[in-house]
Amino acid sequence: MGKKDIYAKQYIGNSAVFADLFNMLLYQGRQEIRPELLSPLDPVETAVPYGKTGKGLALERIRDQIKVLSSGEDGKAAYLLLGIDAQAKTHYAMPVRNMLYDSLSYTKQVEDLGRLHRQEHDYGDGPEEFLSGIHRGERILPVITAVLNLSQEAWDGPVSLREMLEIRDRRLEPWIQDYKIHLIDPHRMREEELELFRTDLGMVFKWLRYGKDREKLERAVRKDRHAHAVSREAIHVIESHTNSRFPEEAKKDEEEVDMCLALDMMMEEAKAAGVSQGFSQGVSQGEGHLIWVMHQNGMTASEISRVTEKDKEEVEEILKEKKM
Repeated sequence: MGKKDIYAKQYIGNSAVFADLFNMLLYQGRQEIRPELLSPLDPVETAVPYGKTGKGLALERIRDQIKVLSSGEDGKAAYLLLGIDAQAKTHYAMPVRNMLYDSLSYTKQVEDLGRLHRQEHDYGDGPEEFLSGIHRGERILPVITAVLNLSQEAWDGPVSLREMLEIRDRRLEPWIQDYKIHLIDPHRMREEELELFRTDLGMVFKWLRYGKDREKLERAVRKDRHAHAVSREAIHVIESHTNSRFPEEAKKDEEEVDMCLALDMMMEEAKAAGVSQGFSQGVSQGEGHLIWVMHQNGMTASEISRVTEKDKEEVEEILKEKKM
């Protein structure tokens, strides 16, 4: 697992950020889901379909995050499972991938009920309940999975199973099941929606969306309510997903970063390095653009690595992307 994945999982695992994301997806930013009512679950989804015959096919998938939402009345009664799949780049098979995740979540719930009945020697009131493993009228929890685009580019892949299918006979369309993903993409959101976040997730989204336009980025950052106190976890996501690096002096303490101060310092550092023109083309291209400018001025990947304190392989990867 790379740094991008680790930082993303750690960040969205924060219950406040997790709740903020789903409040935007499900309730247009209204604070309906409270962080204290979320409890983490094991992200490993496993199932052995048709396992009673002893010939089941074992399946295992690992979600980025999944939590159970409990009732606000007593904080105990679970009523909804919420999962997040964060993507650093577009995944062109995401509808199938998410469909499998959700299917495994439902399968696990059915298997857990059946296991509980067997432990209690409660085999039901007839052969139907015995074979099903669950009793007539029993219910399982619904699952909602959000796909989070953490790329600096807009999602350009399918958002439904139908988009992936080659259907030659259109008369069959009503009979073919569909599955849609719930995509959260900062590049598709309206500007006013980015202001509705209650955590610094909005700042992360702004940096991803406006990172290649210095003027828009600076304007968006300076008016953000969290601009002077962005968490280190959010900074890790921004740096790892945009090839940016924030000056240490802008990091107020071990917990937070002043983004306005960081922008000012980055501009001054760029000017001092003699690359203010390159910087003006995109703060969030940031370090990636500066590395390209250094390379254009004759510096090798090894030399750039020493100056920027980045791994040589990472520098070479950035240069490779810039050349494409």
